[in-house]
Order: sequence, then structure tokens, then C-alpha cells
Amino acid sequence: MRIKEMEHMQRPREKALRDGIGTLSDAELAALILSSGNKQRTVDQIAHDLVRQSKGFSRLTDMTLEELMQIDGIREAKGLQIVAALELSKRAMKARSYMFSIESPADVAVWFEMEYGVLKQEHFVCVYLDTKGKIITHKTLFKGSLNASLVHPREIFKEAFLQNAHAILLVHNHPSNDVTPSEDDRKTTTRLLEVADTMGIQIMDHIIVGKDRYYSFKQHDALR
Repeated sequence: MRIKEMEHMQRPREKALRDGIGTLSDAELAALILSSGNKQRTVDQIAHDLVRQSKGFSRLTDMTLEELMQIDGIREAKGLQIVAALELSKRAMKARSYMFSIESPADVAVWFEMEYGVLKQEHFVCVYLDTKGKIITHKTLFKGSLNASLVHPREIFKEAFLQNAHAILLVHNHPSNDVTPSEDDRKTTTRLLEVADTMGIQIMDHIIVGKDRYYSFKQHDALR
């Protein structure tokens, strides 16, 4: 059934306006973002295929523009609409994290998962905080498998002094989505804690992220 044939108040746009965006089903939300179909397929048919191909959106952040365009009815324009919506969400989470003081991993977990958890290569990121726990800046300092020889304290703490940071939040991703710390993760954390103590700079936490989960060294009493 074409969307024009649907009961007027049941169309995704009208339903969202009437009851709130959160009341839409996955397919209705996808249809709202896609906005229209084409001569061959209705927008709701395309939306249902998007939900199915992305396994209920669980794979959506992993899908490239090329993969999206393999769905019948999605070409460059619609693919970019989806990619743009995801990027907007990611930037909103990052902007929110910058706005408030960081008190727990939950304050930044969604941003880290969205931005780094989906990457296919390990990235080691340092988030530099002021005395109130607010983010000054964040930088990706190392890429590749995390080990003690790769992660140089010199680069981490040089940037901390340049930013006049009071504390550092360490973050890296596990492309496997298994966020269990490896032996190298633990050794690297211990080494950086020792240097931080000498430098007089606090390491607030070390967080490992996957695309939908995270591990906090602090929460597991492993930050020592």
C-alpha cells in the first residue's frame, strides 16, 4: 500500500507531530528520513528493506554509502540522507559531552561508541579535562593495535601540558566489539598511571568501547 493511501493521521509525519517522534516504529522512522519513494517502490517498502538489511538498525552505523545503495530504491541522495542523520546524531552526542562536566563513563559512552566503536582499526584517544571535569579538547594520538611500545606517554602528556589539562580520560576501541581488556591494555594503563603520577596529572579513567558497549577500568576497580 502506498503511503498516500494510508490513513492521513497514520502517516509517519502526522503521527510524529501528533504523538511524538518516539512513537514511530523503526520502519516509520526510516520512512520519515527517506521522505519519498520512486516510480517503482513506495517509501514504506524501501524503509522496511532498510530496517531488514540493517538488522533492525543494529548494523546501520557500520553500513557504508555503497552498502546502503544496494537496497532497491536507495541511491546517492537517499543514502546521504541516512549517513547525514547518523553523523548529526554523533555530533550531537559529542557536543553534549563537551557541554557538561564528565563525572562517569556514561556521560561520554554514547558518543565514544558512535564515533569510535564502529571503526575497523583501533584508535587511541585522549580527552583532556579542566579542573571542573569539562572537556577542553580530545585528540586521536595513536592508531593500530594497542601495545606498550605504540602508546608513547610523551605524546599524551605533552598535549596535556599544552592544553593546561587537569585530568586525562583515555579511550580506545576494540573493532571486535569485545571490550574485555587485553593484557596489553592493562600493561599500557599501568604504565600511563605511573607516568601521570610523576607528572602530577590525573588519569580519570580508561574506557574501551565497542559499537554498543564499553568497559571502564575505574568502574571495575582496575585503575591502579
